[in-house]
Amino acid sequence: MLTPRQHEILDLIVRLYASLESPVGSKTLLKKSLLEVSPATIRNEMVVLEKNGYIVKAHTSSGRIPSYEGYRYYVDRLIHHENRSLADQYQSDRQAVKEIFDNRSQDSFKMAKMVADLLVSLTNYPTLIFEQSNEEHLIDNFKLVHLSDHQVMLVLLTNLGYVESRIYTMQFDLNPQVMNELIQLLNDELIGVSLEDAYQRLKLTIPMLMQRRFGIAYDFSDLVERAIHQVKGQRYQVLAKNNLFDLIGAQEDVSHFKDLFNLIDGSKEIFELLEQRDLGIDVLFGQDFLPVGNEHLALVTGTVKQDNQKMTIGILGPSTMRFTRIIALMEQVLIEFNH
Repeated sequence: MLTPRQHEILDLIVRLYASLESPVGSKTLLKKSLLEVSPATIRNEMVVLEKNGYIVKAHTSSGRIPSYEGYRYYVDRLIHHENRSLADQYQSDRQAVKEIFDNRSQDSFKMAKMVADLLVSLTNYPTLIFEQSNEEHLIDNFKLVHLSDHQVMLVLLTNLGYVESRIYTMQFDLNPQVMNELIQLLNDELIGVSLEDAYQRLKLTIPMLMQRRFGIAYDFSDLVERAIHQVKGQRYQVLAKNNLFDLIGAQEDVSHFKDLFNLIDGSKEIFELLEQRDLGIDVLFGQDFLPVGNEHLALVTGTVKQDNQKMTIGILGPSTMRFTRIIALMEQVLIEFNH
């Protein structure tokens, strides 16, 4: 646990490194801080922070820069622990967000796009929008339709009226008795189960039960997987994607750049990442989720639930971004969406 003085020094190093874009030394810290201590005391506290992994020595100077752990500590306290009084500090930003919501649309995704346009104009960082249905569908019934000796149509019905079907070619004779036993097995195991749990059971438990009963295992999980994607009703958009060029250094490997574009361009990985966001504000650093070579970036997300929809807006920028401002902006966005 950091002492109040160490905490203040770490905060100052993070903020100075973001504004100066160069390693921070003890003399600079002493000039910028309100601490009434000697340069030797500042240096000693920096040694402690370095030993604990919060700052690291820059290769090109005697100054220090924040480490991943230092940034993590800093933003976690911004989000969860401190009374930041950000409302007064960034009043003009907050007012701009409020004005967007003066003409609130009934379509939350359209509102999110308007907000994202504003965030891009204020920060010049690419902004992501992700919306998904938050309804929980449970298995209500399975039905089998006989098409031929080896072909069936499996029909899935949920408690909210969603229907999904798929044709399967089986490797054993589908006489009426086998069909009845198969559909009874599926319904006994899966009725009342969520689609996500049903998917896992169809991947693991059901094939083993089929093997015992019929002497052959079969995987029906793709039917439920397709249903999951459909009922989620996902919508996704990236605004100002080309602004990524401003975040990537000229010396970087082109393959790292391509991997980053592929990730945020509606990939399965970015969908899964955004699906997992809890309500509220979160900060992810490059090593948490981005391809190798993009560790210098960070993603600030704000997630809100409205009716049966879950909306996430994310700002992708450098790990040296002004987190106090970005988090204040995101706070106001969530406040307005929740009104």
